Amino acid sequence: MEKPTVIDLFCGIGGFSKGFEMAGFDVLFGIDIWDIAIETFQHNHKNTEGILADLTELDDDFFKQYTNKVDVIIAGPPCQGFSMCGKREVGDKRNELFQEVVRAVKIINPKIVIIENVVGLLSMENVDGEDVKGLIVSEFEKLGYETNYKILDASEHGVPQKRKRVIFIGSRIGDVEFPKPKDKKVSVMEALGNIPDTNFEYYDEPTNSFQELMADGEKKIYNHDAMKHNEKVLKRIENVPQGGNWQDIPPEIYDVGGTHSNNYRRLDPNKPSITIKHAIKSMIIHPTFNRVITAREAARLQSIPDSFIIKGNKTAQHQQLANAVPPLLGYEIGKQIIKKLN
Repeated sequence: MEKPTVIDLFCGIGGFSKGFEMAGFDVLFGIDIWDIAIETFQHNHKNTEGILADLTELDDDFFKQYTNKVDVIIAGPPCQGFSMCGKREVGDKRNELFQEVVRAVKIINPKIVIIENVVGLLSMENVDGEDVKGLIVSEFEKLGYETNYKILDASEHGVPQKRKRVIFIGSRIGDVEFPKPKDKKVSVMEALGNIPDTNFEYYDEPTNSFQELMADGEKKIYNHDAMKHNEKVLKRIENVPQGGNWQDIPPEIYDVGGTHSNNYRRLDPNKPSITIKHAIKSMIIHPTFNRVITAREAARLQSIPDSFIIKGNKTAQHQQLANAVPPLLGYEIGKQIIKKLN
């Protein structure tokens, strides 16, 4: 039986694609404007084309070759303009990029379209004072797609991380159900327990089903370089207990500003992780080691398999991981779509 097909717009490293692949889809291509992310995408999706392009500059003819040949379009347009952590500027050009998804859907005519974004989108208006979520729904409904949205928390779908995202699903083949929350959540230590410190080259044996799923037979550890912390930073880190943050650091050594509750956050080993942002910039601290988590540990908390290699320098690796859709969340959504397509 032929696999259903999907294309990934604003694909980044292809976390969403990976999840859909796991669910049984054939990913035809991913498009992104960031060269390093496309390099990572291409390296880890061997049978898929990674296209480096600005979607706003691709003409309609590019999409026309796929008219009626794609089952599903998935997309995670840049979210910085909507994010609660950002300036939330109404005129941020990135807020309009969902229109590129609308354009692709109009030409390609897939059965289903899915958009993933930050929850902050739900309270944003565009420059004309229109409600962005309402606009997304009405644009797709105009094209004949019954469209619903829901906030999903990745930690309720097998990902060891509290990460809330709004998911829009538009369908022209009838209503698609959102995945149901799982009974059990995966904690930070259940996720990271078999990753030794950075001076080791190989994983310890998996001790639970999540670690086994992530290992997928991979023994060697990639992307596991520690940040070199100076003495002052190390002192700050040493003062933070599990689950604590910058407020646990004596003021005389915390002289850097940054009062977000997740700044200098040491992960609680018994709960899912906080939302993975750029781990170096926000100083996300390992539950037991006195250092910021590595890219590999961030990848594990994003449910990205151990064989998935992140390209670029450390800063770029962490940014790619912060932007990614957790594959296991993609997988749970993908399974619901397959059910509908069948």
